[in-house]
Amino acid sequence: MKKLFAAALTVGILAGLVFTPVARAADQFVFAGRGNGHGMGLSQWGAWQGAREGHGFADILAFYYPGATLEKVSDVAGISAPDTVLKVRVSANPPINNATIYSQVTLVPSVTEATLVKHTNGVGDETQVVPVGSLVTLSGSGGKVSVVTDAGATGPYDYVELRPAGANDGTAAGRVAVGLTPKGSSTVHSREYWGIIRVQYGDGQGELWAYNFVPLERYVRSIAEVEYDWATAGGGFYAPEAVKAQAVAARTYALAKGGDTLNDNWADQCYRGHTFEANNPGIAKAADDTAGLILTYQGEPITAYFSGHSGGYTTDSAWSGTKPPYIVARSDPWSLKAPPPGTGKGPGWSWNYTISAASLSSKVNGSLKDISGATVNVGLIGQVDIVARDTADSWSHARQLRITGGGGSATVSVQSFRSLIGSSNLPSTLILSVNGEGGAGEPLVEGEFHDVGADHLYHDQISRVVAAGLMGGYEGGLFKPEGAVTRAQFAKIAVNLYNLLNPGSEIQVVNVTAKPFGDVAIDSLTTGDASDWIAAAKKGGLVAGVTADTFAPYAEIRRDQMTTMICRALGWEDEASALRPATSGFADVPLGSVHYANANYLKEQGVMLGYEGPLGGSLTVLAVDEPIKRQHVAVILCRLLDPAQ
Repeated sequence: MKKLFAAALTVGILAGLVFTPVARAADQFVFAGRGNGHGMGLSQWGAWQGAREGHGFADILAFYYPGATLEKVSDVAGISAPDTVLKVRVSANPPINNATIYSQVTLVPSVTEATLVKHTNGVGDETQVVPVGSLVTLSGSGGKVSVVTDAGATGPYDYVELRPAGANDGTAAGRVAVGLTPKGSSTVHSREYWGIIRVQYGDGQGELWAYNFVPLERYVRSIAEVEYDWATAGGGFYAPEAVKAQAVAARTYALAKGGDTLNDNWADQCYRGHTFEANNPGIAKAADDTAGLILTYQGEPITAYFSGHSGGYTTDSAWSGTKPPYIVARSDPWSLKAPPPGTGKGPGWSWNYTISAASLSSKVNGSLKDISGATVNVGLIGQVDIVARDTADSWSHARQLRITGGGGSATVSVQSFRSLIGSSNLPSTLILSVNGEGGAGEPLVEGEFHDVGADHLYHDQISRVVAAGLMGGYEGGLFKPEGAVTRAQFAKIAVNLYNLLNPGSEIQVVNVTAKPFGDVAIDSLTTGDASDWIAAAKKGGLVAGVTADTFAPYAEIRRDQMTTMICRALGWEDEASALRPATSGFADVPLGSVHYANANYLKEQGVMLGYEGPLGGSLTVLAVDEPIKRQHVAVILCRLLDPAQ
């Protein structure tokens, strides 16, 4: 099997460690993972990345639903579209407020007049024409629905419907403005819908439920499942093919329900009615551009699951029963690249969750079931191991955990564990490690990381600098490519760079007993702590303080400061000083800066390229005020290594 990531850091994770008891129980547990959501089917951010790379919606759907067929609804037996009418239970304000029980509902016909149908079981219907703009107020009364209109109060009834003039299909012009007051609240949530609105009594005293009977295509135009700016032409996140893929998945999912009531929130998919459609024309256009298209398997609409982010690997473990071929656990390189840095959790959607052993024990014991169905009671938990994954790949979703405590151990499904702990704490089941241990699956090899897949933009550069000993990773098999670099960390990099390029005259790193700078704490019991590396860099002439006695070790290093450390490490300061001041440099590194010559020299050498200035044209900036990411440091180091070879 081709590997997207290859095996573990030398500090890292041997598969056998998972099954070896630890000498001391952990007092807390750190879960590190990627992704957001259940991870089955289409990954929305992965679809976005695929679209940005030039793939059409059909290709995106084929990747996420292998074996499914893209075809017209009209070609599927038993379905007549676009006039198929769906029944949707209406929430107060999805996805923010998912309340579905109301104390009062108001209805107002817009665009055209409407017929108010008041139904009593065993008796029949009363009808009343309601003009455009006229208010209908509904409230619960004795397990039924009471009605107030301009004509007065009537009822109570078993249910009431407001039906805009014309057929309930894609040709009707009428809509209904709805005001929803959740039980126990005074807030009114207002939206407008195509189709028919039904209000009926609920289970409790004075409770009302609301439903929208809406034609399929108008339903799809109002699906609010992707970031809105993906459908905004000219915007920085514009990805219309991803929005089209979502429209097809949403249409397919709705039809696969087979006429069952749809929820308009997380339980099915977020549907916000005509108001949303009017405010987001790009999403409605994607529905129109794919009108009637669905995914089928063996002639039936598939259950087209989708989630926010697969974490770089789709899963099949959330599916119960026999899995169809379109539900697969497979590597998803698009999702490893998305979202862009600075958006959400960045590429791969990495996350961490920490919980104390006492808190975890309190949650698990007596509440969680193991894989045999028995209640878990293991006492104070001291160890949590990943013992099974979807595939042999160590970056696939975790399937089972073994929880060990003073009273024994239990094997539990990760699905049930996540449900207990909460999806806000464990955003997905793609748990890469627990307290740094990766557990089941093939381990990583040195130079490879869970969060830097083979398709990562800077995979090769990161692997190269790690192999050269210039940079390293973190516990849990992570490199944290989006992370910043501190001055202390770059001092160590500078020493390693100097020693790599000057064999035989290396700068020695020794355990120092005196502070190299006033703000650098020493650890006289440890050789190789931050103070030792900073002292070595200072002794070798590679670094200077921000003042005579201050180094600011934990401040993020600036790009201009980095240019000076690099020139010192490579012995380029004389060449940099000899560079003519008129040489075109960086607009944000002025002539009077102590870093001016070094920054200009590295630009001339092609080491520091800079960015286009805010005014465009030939103006280039170094972006000195923006933190430099670890992945970019790796790229710069590779540029230094190439001419040195």
